[in-house]
Formats: sequence, structure tokens, C-alpha cells
Amino acid sequence: MNFSLLQYSLLGSVTFVFVGLITPLMRKFAIRINAIDAPIAAHKTHKAPVPYLGGVAISIGIVAASYGSVVINDSSRDNLILASYVLVPAILMSAMGLIDDLRGLEPWPRLIVQTVTAAVVAGTLVLTDTMGVAFQNSTINILVSILWIVGVCNSINFFDNLDGGAAGTVAVITFFIFLIAFDRGQVLVSALAIVTAGATTGFLIWNR
Repeated sequence: MNFSLLQYSLLGSVTFVFVGLITPLMRKFAIRINAIDAPIAAHKTHKAPVPYLGGVAISIGIVAASYGSVVINDSSRDNLILASYVLVPAILMSAMGLIDDLRGLEPWPRLIVQTVTAAVVAGTLVLTDTMGVAFQNSTINILVSILWIVGVCNSINFFDNLDGGAAGTVAVITFFIFLIAFDRGQVLVSALAIVTAGATTGFLIWNR
């Protein structure tokens, strides 16, 4: 499976449009079921209630575009499994985030779920030699990867108190990750990065 720059651009653009179209639908659904973020906590910066489920639109866009691109270009079992190594844990993380938004979770359950999910992802990618590693010791590589995954999840979450902070940060970061990965010929990372950049940007046009 190999993509040209034009194909990557098309993939990001399609994801951008798709998420841009479904975000207002998710907003209407959130209002209908009263999934609203009321500014009652001290760390909330918005003044009026804001509907949840924007993250659901982003997640749907990323998963649909990622699997769709794999199926269209090379729907081999190996490629589907490779994509699932990242996408299935991401879905689980997104589900936990949604539950936290709607019901409220204590920090420890969230940290445990994040760590277990990160351990599965890191162990799978390192032991199957799917991603590059920095050290000769597999255990160290897995531990560093777990720390990185959990750290990124929580650092991005800190930006979520600002309007558009988390999505804007992810959009910028993943766009430049795409440029780096594309330059180095890393197909899966490039595809996931441009899809994520497109999805978060599509959401941001409604995040006023």
C-alpha cells in the first residue's frame, strides 16, 4: 500500500468535509438527549452551555476514513489488522472519554484504562516490529511507549478547557506529523495523521 501526496491530500479533504457535515448533526442529537456541558465547574471557561458529542464526530470521521482508505487501496488482512492495532484502542479511549463527559469519572479509573490500553498497543507494535524503537531492550521500548501514549492523552485533555484548544492543538500537531512521516515514507502514520488533521479541522469550523 502506497499513497501519493495527491491521495493523502484527497484523504484529508474528504475527512474534513465528512466531519464538517456530521458535526452539526451530532450537535442537534446532543441537544435532543440533553448531553450538555454546563459551565458549573471552576475550570470551565465558557459562559453558556455547550453540547457534547463533537468528539464523537471526530472519532467517526477518523475511523471511517482510515478503514475506508485501507479497503479502497489494499484490503488485505495484514493491512486491516495493522490499522486495527491503532484504531480499536482509539475507539475504546474515545468511548471512555464520552462516558467521562456524560457521567463523570474519577481520575484513577481513567488512568487505569489509559494505561492498560496503551500497554496493549505498545506491546503489540513493539513485539511485532511494527513501529520504530529507540532502545535495544523490548521492555524499555514498551514502557517508554506506554508513558508517551498516556502522557499525550492527558496533555491534550488539558487543552480541552479552552474553546477549540484540544482540537486546534491536535490539528496543528498531526499536520506536521504527516509532513514528517510522508517525507520518511511511513504510510500508516502519514494516513492516520492526515485523517486526524482533516477530522479535527472539520470539527473546528463549528467550534465557535
